[in-house]
Amino acid sequence: MKKRLMIWLLAGLLTLGLLPEAQAAGSYADVPENHWAAADVARATELGLFQGVGGGKFGLGRPISRAAFATALTRLFGWEEVRPGQPSYTDVAPGSWYYAAVETVLANDAVAASSHTFRPEEELTRGEMASMLVRGLGYTSLAGTADGYSVPFTDVAVNRGFITVAYDLGIMGGTGSNRFEPDAFATREQAAAVLVRVHDQLSAASTQLSAAGDYRLITISTPIAQTGDEMPITPLEPLPELYATLRRMKTGGDDMSGAALRLMAGGVRTITDAGGSPVAGSELISAKEVQKVLENKDAAASYSERYESAYCIYAPNAYQTATVWYQSEESMAAKLRLARLFGVTRYVLE
Repeated sequence: MKKRLMIWLLAGLLTLGLLPEAQAAGSYADVPENHWAAADVARATELGLFQGVGGGKFGLGRPISRAAFATALTRLFGWEEVRPGQPSYTDVAPGSWYYAAVETVLANDAVAASSHTFRPEEELTRGEMASMLVRGLGYTSLAGTADGYSVPFTDVAVNRGFITVAYDLGIMGGTGSNRFEPDAFATREQAAAVLVRVHDQLSAASTQLSAAGDYRLITISTPIAQTGDEMPITPLEPLPELYATLRRMKTGGDDMSGAALRLMAGGVRTITDAGGSPVAGSELISAKEVQKVLENKDAAASYSERYESAYCIYAPNAYQTATVWYQSEESMAAKLRLARLFGVTRYVLE
């Protein structure tokens, strides 16, 4: 999750069409000023995500290759370059211009690790672009959840969950007539527009409010264990539930800019017996109490990427185990990030 925007200057990409020459943003000979993607192409150039293909042209209308998109995606997220001695794919040699980019997107889980080939020079499809973007954002588990959600496209079967998340976040839309065309090739200008959109959403600031005021509060229930439950899991504002709530609001036509996310400052503590069952119901504890628990030298702190919530486990005595799910800086940042992607930029910490 710790991603920052960085411009990578990679030598040897002249023939690829990503960094062939210095080109002033908005001055491409093949991009008319009234073209729908003109502003996005200019912005992508300013951000260093794309440059022209040579001859003062951007390559408007050309399909973008999987390797080229991997390179642009790496720049967008500012991932540290990965260049292992042994290649992960049989068709991506260490001496190729795209070797580091392909290995980097793999290392950051932007592509599935199950395949032996990457097909670097093949054209990227719209479905693959949605999948790589959502994976790169770290929302693979959310895509699994979204696989069962409805989507307004009649032609989506493969990568359904990833396409659903991309659509819900406003990253990618359809092509008309309830179609997404997942197997159609993505063009360079389409990729530029999508990446600029993601950049702007991630770059938006989250503003803390002292009180909700006129903003509609978004409250995500924290699971509470009951006596007799087995293996209680009580993460604060679980990310899947937050996603479902934000999605429901957006599809329902709510004004997302008029909403504020409510986050818990403290935590939830559950004490279990030797058999793993709660000895009593979970209790809410304050941020000060959480800090006191974390100062315990025997407290083992961990983090759940699935729920985007921190937790720690310690033994209050020789017969019981206590688990505290709490709000950490990392968990709060993850929830605010998802909220921003849905257009919610304000929050209340209580």
